[in-house]
This record gives sequence, C-alpha cells and structure tokens, in this order.
Amino acid sequence: MRKPNITSHIDLKVEATVNPSERTQKVIDAIANLFARCSPELSYRSRVVGRAVGSDSLAILYEQVRSRSAMGVLRRMLLDNRAGDSTWFLLNKQAATSGIAAVIEDEQESPLGPIRVTISCEELDALIDWLVPEQ
Repeated sequence: MRKPNITSHIDLKVEATVNPSERTQKVIDAIANLFARCSPELSYRSRVVGRAVGSDSLAILYEQVRSRSAMGVLRRMLLDNRAGDSTWFLLNKQAATSGIAAVIEDEQESPLGPIRVTISCEELDALIDWLVPEQ
C-alpha cells in the first residue's frame, strides 16, 4: 500500500448495530478485522463504535477494494455521500466477520444491518483519489 500524499488529519468512525440475535463480541471482531488500530466498543447497549486515525487504518480496505474490483462502487459512494470534509459508505457486516470488505450500496443488502464507515479529512478529494483512484 502506498501512502497518500496528505498532510491533514484523517479520522475514521466505524459503527454497527448489534441485533438481539448477534453476539456483541462478534460485531466488535468484524470491525477490528477490517480496520487496523481501531478499538471498537459497545456503546448505547446495542451499538458498537470504533475510531481510528491515519491512512494505516484504511490499509485492509485499500487492498481489498483493488482485489475485488469494487473501486468504482466505493468511489461513487464516497462522492455521493460527501458533506463538507467528511463522507461515508457501508460494508456488509456478515462478510466483515470473515475479514472481507464487501461494499454495499443499500442497508438492505446486509440482512443483519451494515457497518457504517465515516471518513473525515480536510483533504478529502486527495484521500478519495488515493483510496479509489478514478479509472
């Protein structure tokens, strides 16, 4: 993975709902599988939230979107969901339990609910171009 040419701070927030049929630890592990240096914790009884900083936290996603040819979908989501210096996208929670970063476009594509990833960075355009370059 090459490092982005970005000097501003990169903040990552990862969150998922824990359904009554799920074990909290399994949801925590799903998030930790995909985001390095992220320490997800249970909050509000049924929600797991993790935070991380820096491009290193996106390393697994960076590699997997290239190997799965999901760059176009992820790029479109990042651009469509942009608001100021932040953007978000969704991942399939079930795939994440196996360490697979499966980008989804709609919450209904993940029967147990999605993992929502929010990225904030003052140089958001450069970050998006690094993570999912235009083809």
